[in-house]
Amino acid sequence: MESPLMSSRRDTLMILASTRDILSSLPDQIIYHIFSFLGANDTARLGAVSRRFNQLCTSSPYLNFVADFDSEYSDPSCLRTRYVDFCSYVNKVLRWHEKTGGGLQRLHVHWCSCKQRRFDIGETAVNSWFTIATKCGVEELDMLIHVDPWRGYSLPGCVYNCESLRALKLNLQMGRFNSRVVGWDWLKDLWLDSVTVEDIYFGQRISEWCKSLKRLTLEDVDGISGGLNMTTSSLEELTISGCDFGFTGGNFNISSSSFKALTIYRCQFKAQRHVNLNCPSLENLTVHDSEFGKCFLCKISCESLEKLRVCRSSFLEACHFRIACPNVGQVMISSCRFAGTCVLNINSFSLQDLTVSECNFSSLGSALQYLPPVKDFQAVPSLRRHIIVKAAKLEKLNISSSDEYSYEFPLKIDAPNLKVLWWAGDPVDFGFLKQDMFMSLTSARIYIEPSCHHKSVESDRHCKRSKSLIYCAAKLLQCLSETRFLRINTWPVEIFFMQNDYPIVFKNLQNLVLLSDGSLADQIPFIASFLKGMPNLKKLIISCFDKSHELSDPNLINFLGLSSRSFNVTEVSRDLKIVKIEAVQAQQCMQNDGRRRLKL
Repeated sequence: MESPLMSSRRDTLMILASTRDILSSLPDQIIYHIFSFLGANDTARLGAVSRRFNQLCTSSPYLNFVADFDSEYSDPSCLRTRYVDFCSYVNKVLRWHEKTGGGLQRLHVHWCSCKQRRFDIGETAVNSWFTIATKCGVEELDMLIHVDPWRGYSLPGCVYNCESLRALKLNLQMGRFNSRVVGWDWLKDLWLDSVTVEDIYFGQRISEWCKSLKRLTLEDVDGISGGLNMTTSSLEELTISGCDFGFTGGNFNISSSSFKALTIYRCQFKAQRHVNLNCPSLENLTVHDSEFGKCFLCKISCESLEKLRVCRSSFLEACHFRIACPNVGQVMISSCRFAGTCVLNINSFSLQDLTVSECNFSSLGSALQYLPPVKDFQAVPSLRRHIIVKAAKLEKLNISSSDEYSYEFPLKIDAPNLKVLWWAGDPVDFGFLKQDMFMSLTSARIYIEPSCHHKSVESDRHCKRSKSLIYCAAKLLQCLSETRFLRINTWPVEIFFMQNDYPIVFKNLQNLVLLSDGSLADQIPFIASFLKGMPNLKKLIISCFDKSHELSDPNLINFLGLSSRSFNVTEVSRDLKIVKIEAVQAQQCMQNDGRRRLKL
């Protein structure tokens, strides 16, 4: 009797034998398109399947050649054989295209870093491949090779004169790129990776050479020490990644009517830099994982800019962002380190969301290293660090601070139309805040508490009684007095009433959520004092991190200083962590609404 396993295997073989080769029956152009998504090794394996596939791989307009056998062969004789075979195969395929007149969409040649430089592809071989590719009307060139660091590498003239070329990606593994260009009018996409240019006028030359360039990517490019100055009408996207601009000062001036996106990633600006963007079509500006060593001034004048993001970057001295963009709707600064004055000057009629989260501000001890800013900064002349936010139309502000010394740094917010405020993390110096600047505030979510840790209860009490922290808490609560909804932890309330007997009046507050992160029994007196300043309170929720039996006490209303005639406990969670208290009038209104719905 035949086993089930043998029967299943036989059925599978019969199905495979009877299945029609759908791929082979497709038109050549469709197969070529499918081949364009395959890697070099995949294409080589596919060419060994059949004679037809071998011909298709050779005649494909998408040619991918990757030599990565250095790690497999350490014997020089084997490396020499592989080197000769690789170059012969590339020559054979390209000569076939030249002979038959077959067009080329893409030529991709990657000769990975070789331990023995004598087996690196020579400039003569590479230039001969470029010559054949341009004769075949190639549209995309992607070349990764190692060049002599002393001689550098120069593209042959046929590449500059190729009218079909649309994209060029060049990786010289930090070799020097000798650019001798008189015209490159057809190129749309230029990607320089791991090259050294040593040209202080690189930006101007690109602007003059590439009249149709739309995308420029500079990745791990060295030698652009004099800045980047570009004036072009065609450039739409610029990505700068992993570039070190050295200790020589310089400016970034980009002026383009069609420029839409700028990304700066993993870059180091060790000298003083001014970034000037005069791009009316700019929509997205992103700076992340970069370091700015000297005074940094960024001027942005773009009518179409909608999003500005600065993430995980360090500013070792004063920085100033001047954003004159009437349509910018979102500005986000997150996980950044500021060692000097940080000024945000935002002139926008559409700003809806400003987020400053998880930023670190250096302590005053580093103020001695502060250098006076240049005239264009117009910053506060004091050596103290400042956080300044100015936005006339800002409606939502989200800030998260994570520095235990942040309460020593003044915060100034000029946003008269602010409606929603979210603040989490360490407190800052709210001394520059004015109560009349939050007259439009309707909702606030606050959870501030110092991140400093103390070994003893006595030192913790001493920290809480710090005049700086008490002043911070007092100014913050005063600025929130106009809000209608407030969600706040008990730390600022407790700090305020340690040395204040009279409550702050919240005349418009209707809904209050208190987050208790300690012993509720110890915090009830502070909470009761806090509630005295809320004449129009309708709903109160107390949420505890730990189980609190005080929430189930029938005298909780009285302990909180509320009238049992005006308020009722409507709900207590089973785990004794949340209690809901509502005004009697509000509760009756909800019951009447329910009755009306039943009648309908």
